[in-house]
Amino acid sequence: MSGSRAQPEEIGRYRIDRTLGTGAMGVVYLAHDPMIERPVALKLIRANLLSEADRTEYVERFMREARAIGRFHHPNIVSIYDLAVHEGNPFLVMEYVQGETLFQIIHRSGRFAPPFAVAIMQKVLLALGAAHDAGIVHRDVKPANVMLTMDHQVKMMDFGIARADMSELTQPGAMIGTPRYMCPEHIRGDAGDARGDLFSAAVVLHEMLIGTPAFDGGSMVETMHKVLNIDPPDLSAVDVTIPPAVAAVVIKALSKNPDQRYQTAKAMADALGEALDRGVTPDDTGTIIQYRKPPAFVVPDDLARLAERALAESLGPMAKIMVKRAIPAAKSAEMFWDSLAEHIQSGPERQAFLRKRPD
Repeated sequence: MSGSRAQPEEIGRYRIDRTLGTGAMGVVYLAHDPMIERPVALKLIRANLLSEADRTEYVERFMREARAIGRFHHPNIVSIYDLAVHEGNPFLVMEYVQGETLFQIIHRSGRFAPPFAVAIMQKVLLALGAAHDAGIVHRDVKPANVMLTMDHQVKMMDFGIARADMSELTQPGAMIGTPRYMCPEHIRGDAGDARGDLFSAAVVLHEMLIGTPAFDGGSMVETMHKVLNIDPPDLSAVDVTIPPAVAAVVIKALSKNPDQRYQTAKAMADALGEALDRGVTPDDTGTIIQYRKPPAFVVPDDLARLAERALAESLGPMAKIMVKRAIPAAKSAEMFWDSLAEHIQSGPERQAFLRKRPD
């Protein structure tokens, strides 16, 4: 969502305090619920970016899926409190969770010690397993959708809600974001099932353990090729502190064929617990936080200026702000450029921006 749009003072009965985050299809605000006197997170979807025919179908599906997850409660899933439409755009009112996403933590502090990574992933799998049993598939498991609270609890966000980038409603070539966390069947356009969430969870675990994505290319097409055709290296060979049994769980969960992965979240969680010398329970997370920093990367000034000029062709004056925000989180030139591309809604414009990345 373009930052040039004025922040509303109210949406529905909710007073808008400040912006928490923006994306290609919407914005999340910190808001205040005057009825219950509590802070909430309000996610406004910009369905008006879709064509009129697509918008009607999308809003109906969004509302239907939001109601389904709103009736479902789990301690590791961000709760949905309310659902409505504002000026033709649907919005969710959710539990406000104070903490950081795994994306923020990894990009600031690097990879996690194996016991802590396993403990986080076991909580993620608890949430996924409960949702799968209720017939709900996440479809977008990635570090940015896993929150670690101030007291080291894990909360999953954006659970089971319809997304234009994951549906048949988008125009060809309009994929939003990068496919590095998608399972092969989603990249091929197949519907897939809950086992796709387990593949994505394994990609997240890989990144927690080693500090870099399992599948990352110089372009969206190259990344998609890797997800479909390339197996990542054995993590225990890359880092001897990662137990081989844990690495084996990651390898199995990243199988290209869903039939060769773990068939349930519980099976994967149990395998992770058995992979360590002792089972790591969710209660252990508060005592085993160990960050291991990878080599620091500094975005060169000329790369930042080039990115700002290229991004301005799509985002205008907002490009300078987006580049400034991306610099501290960058771990490589490739990831810096790809993170900026995620702010471009148009598929063709995003591909044009990616092609301008210097070798």
